[in-house]
Amino acid sequence: MKKIKVLHIVGAMYPGGMENFIMNIYENIDREKFCFDFAVHSMKENDYEPRIRELGGKVFLLPRMTGHPMDNLAKLRKIVNEEEYDIVIRHTANALVAPQLWAARKEKAITVCHSHNETDPKKFVHFLFRPMLVSNADIRLACSENAGKWMYGNKDFRIINNAIDLNKFEFKEEKKQKVVDEFHLEGKHIYGHIANYIASKNHSFLMDIFSEIAKLDDKAVLICLGEGELKAETVQKAAELGISDKVIFTGIRHDAQNFMSAFETMIFPSFFEGLPLTLVEAQVAGLPILMSDTITDKVIVTKGLVEAKALSDGAADWAKRAVEIREKNEGVSRSCQRESIREHGYDLEQLVRWYEEFLESVVKP
Repeated sequence: MKKIKVLHIVGAMYPGGMENFIMNIYENIDREKFCFDFAVHSMKENDYEPRIRELGGKVFLLPRMTGHPMDNLAKLRKIVNEEEYDIVIRHTANALVAPQLWAARKEKAITVCHSHNETDPKKFVHFLFRPMLVSNADIRLACSENAGKWMYGNKDFRIINNAIDLNKFEFKEEKKQKVVDEFHLEGKHIYGHIANYIASKNHSFLMDIFSEIAKLDDKAVLICLGEGELKAETVQKAAELGISDKVIFTGIRHDAQNFMSAFETMIFPSFFEGLPLTLVEAQVAGLPILMSDTITDKVIVTKGLVEAKALSDGAADWAKRAVEIREKNEGVSRSCQRESIREHGYDLEQLVRWYEEFLESVVKP
């Protein structure tokens, strides 16, 4: 039987919410039936490229759209034509990618746009390109209602919940101990954050919050997983606040599930998000979360674990609440609210089955 060939286009396959979503499906989909390849605009150390190749996929490097738009589109058309992809899926946070959908469509591929964010700083050009994107996306997907409206306006779209492997992220004492042992944190109170260093994640405010936490909790440490263009700036701010000895910047890790068990409170003060998979993963681990109220409440898939707070409340107020949450949950047994998470549609097994049926329905014999 001929495999259904799918090309995913992304900025880079660097661990993050969007990329983890794709890899979760790729790791678990029937690879005898489906071929996943990737077109990226940059490759970095510690990205998913080696794992993609290990699973049998190809990774193509495209010139950047912003600097070399014609070269980008020409190479994309060549790849789609030569590899004979059935489906091209563009994962994106804004509509600037519309010409790539046009290019894929010119080569007779079925085009899919998947919206992964509810807003983006490039608003003017987003709205400029949105009509072109809508007209060149045969199928429109979104991670949430708001992400769909942002990308497609009043056009129809399907909501596809992100999903995770519940067994992988469930709390385990041995996972926690691995982190404690690696970073010598016995007796410490571990606060955590997982996100790449981009403006929307609000890392500067996170440092302000933790600086205040450190005044209230002398055993506090903060662990930050991720990489990105604003990391150096964040490390510098921690130094300026005098908290460098209490903040651990791990870089990219491929064992985030261990950190979810080690963290006692997750702090997530983003300016905006789509539907952050990291927060669902945290809930699977039974991890209490203090997040900004700018994040959709659709991310809350459990009872009693997530609290939303206004960014305008200020760092001291955030810190006070984060410490209270940690103290309230100290010694409380952490469990996975499996049924609630499944009812909200975040079980990976359910998602993979849906995705297989979706791809088969799109490519009609």
